[in-house]
Amino acid sequence: MPAAMEPRSLKDSRRRAGAALLIKRSLDVTLGIALGIVMLPAMLVIATAIRLDSPGPALFRAKRIGRNGALFSMYKFRTMVHGAEERLQELAHLNVANGMVKIPDDPRVTRIGRWLRRFSLDELPQVYNVLLGHMSLVGPRPHDLYDLYHVTSNDWENDPRLRMKPGLTGLWQVSARSDPKFENRVRFDLHYVNNWSLLLDAKILARTIPVVVLGEGGKVNGPAIRSSIDGASLGHGNGTDIRINLDAHRRTTSAMQEVADVAGQH
Repeated sequence: MPAAMEPRSLKDSRRRAGAALLIKRSLDVTLGIALGIVMLPAMLVIATAIRLDSPGPALFRAKRIGRNGALFSMYKFRTMVHGAEERLQELAHLNVANGMVKIPDDPRVTRIGRWLRRFSLDELPQVYNVLLGHMSLVGPRPHDLYDLYHVTSNDWENDPRLRMKPGLTGLWQVSARSDPKFENRVRFDLHYVNNWSLLLDAKILARTIPVVVLGEGGKVNGPAIRSSIDGASLGHGNGTDIRINLDAHRRTTSAMQEVADVAGQH
């Protein structure tokens, strides 16, 4: 529909949405700078501890799919032994998750890595992804390349979950982070995208604080976990449905090599 023929209500709605997104980005930059400055000494200590604890670099770059399908490097503190990706094949049978790797008591995780994961400190470097515009402080879960094997279409640009930048924290992270079920993570992501508001971001940020302080990060529940979605009354937002490929676990092993190949090209 030509812009001149759009109803006034639709124009006003788009204008308000654009203004809200501008405020969201302004908050990302302002709070990101503040958090980066405040946490810089702690990050230097963490980086030193990682180097002393095990051989290898302090930072790990993971390939992620950003807004509209754009690939970017997401920074994290290294929590595993150097060369952990090469050992992924031999441990694939222990993975309890679909669409991502979650191995209970993963033997590749270092001593300090377990502590960093527990308090989500390994994700602090993502503040700089926020400042670079790759991510937002709050958003859907950062999507990795395994997601291509769990939806019916490989067209990233049309995936509704990619309409917004991935977040340093998000609805799934504070509600069901230990849930290994891919379909539940999709529901949380869709609910956030379809119901996004600045107020929702504020609520998620508030819920992030006790999750971090209580050390609830890094936990892995078994595949029989009951989703907290029903209890949170989240539903599907506007009813958008993404069909889930239920044999995704079988495909994960074959996906690992492609992820490594793509990561090596960037």
